[in-house]
Amino acid sequence: MKRTKKEALETRANILESALDILSVKNFANTSVTEISKRAGLTKGAFYWHFRNKSDLLLQLVESICQDNEESFRNILSTPHLSGELWGYYKKELAKLEEDARYAKIHMMMARRQYEWPVEVQERARQIIVDYFERDRLAVERFVVLGQKEGRFKKDIPTGDIAVLISSIFHGLYMMQLAGNLPKSFSEHTDILFDTFNKILTADENAVLLRN
Repeated sequence: MKRTKKEALETRANILESALDILSVKNFANTSVTEISKRAGLTKGAFYWHFRNKSDLLLQLVESICQDNEESFRNILSTPHLSGELWGYYKKELAKLEEDARYAKIHMMMARRQYEWPVEVQERARQIIVDYFERDRLAVERFVVLGQKEGRFKKDIPTGDIAVLISSIFHGLYMMQLAGNLPKSFSEHTDILFDTFNKILTADENAVLLRN
């Protein structure tokens, strides 16, 4: 029976999630295609229909994680009446490690990247993440430009510079968090950072347009 596109996408997603379950607790070299397939309730043939090999799977898993985050972020930035939720989005992302079981698995998997993944996979994964960060920076820049046009943000703010600053700070914090270099309670103490950006950006000093 011919599979529908929806079924194929669901199978692919099932394999990716099964791989995440395993790779969050087990190193890459000791994880087999057979193990991942069995965890997903599929045959090895089904695995190879969707992925060339383990390295391809791992890279597509990293890419899918970036895409999920990017879609959520893009929805926030592209909807003018939701602009007030930008800070809430960042705060929620920084709190995920303690509140979201899937994110905790991602944390554990990514923490293994520096010393367990093959060099060529590390390099490609790094490029995927760098490209994701660049798209994020451009999205922030468009958001600031929109805010200036709507009169919510100061006109004299250099949009490119502020976009680099915002995206770099929060993605830097994100990477430090993944590496386990931030206190677990860090996300509870970020309002001072958000309020600083409010003062820099907002045309009305009494407005709180970025913090949820």
